Amino acid sequence: MTKNLSKHAFEGPSAWDVAGTSRALWRWAGLRLARAVGWVALWWGAVYVTVAVLPAGAAVPMVVVLCALGVLAVLSFGRLWRGLRMRRILRVYPWRQESGAVLITDAGDAAFRLPDPDHPEKTVSLKVAAGLFRSWGGAALRDYDDELWYAGDPRFACVVAKPGPRGLACLAQPTAYDHRTSPRRKSLSPEARSRARAIGARVAD
Repeated sequence: MTKNLSKHAFEGPSAWDVAGTSRALWRWAGLRLARAVGWVALWWGAVYVTVAVLPAGAAVPMVVVLCALGVLAVLSFGRLWRGLRMRRILRVYPWRQESGAVLITDAGDAAFRLPDPDHPEKTVSLKVAAGLFRSWGGAALRDYDDELWYAGDPRFACVVAKPGPRGLACLAQPTAYDHRTSPRRKSLSPEARSRARAIGARVAD
């Protein structure tokens, strides 16, 4: 799949139709569901310990623990919706391949520099908070830099992956989905606009 790629960013079969893509997304969703269920299990375990094991005087500090575990569980379940966004992107855009796309900023954040689909001589950056990549480790980051797979339009949103595909992640520009920002309107071809709308991104008329 990574050989003989078309130079045009929108040509080729959708990423979803490439062998291994749907399996990679199901694996992504399964891991996050397991993590969310794990936080719920810990919450119930903390409830049992608070009620049945600890003395009454320990109830107050345990309330803080229960609140923290509850927040983590809710956030974990909330992240599952990203799978739906990733699926839409994978159904609309083909996989592309890019090497040397990862940049580490002075602040320690990571950014993917990807070609502008309408102006391939230019690049667009999608930034990710430093904490995410510190948790993945340097070896995984090198895999992305050596041979990055991505599907999407970096001016809006992309699914990025290591070859396989493995290690899926969804990155988006703030203007794509945040209604507190102004949607992108300039330098967009009709096809780019159409595909961006197909993934639910905001595009100015």
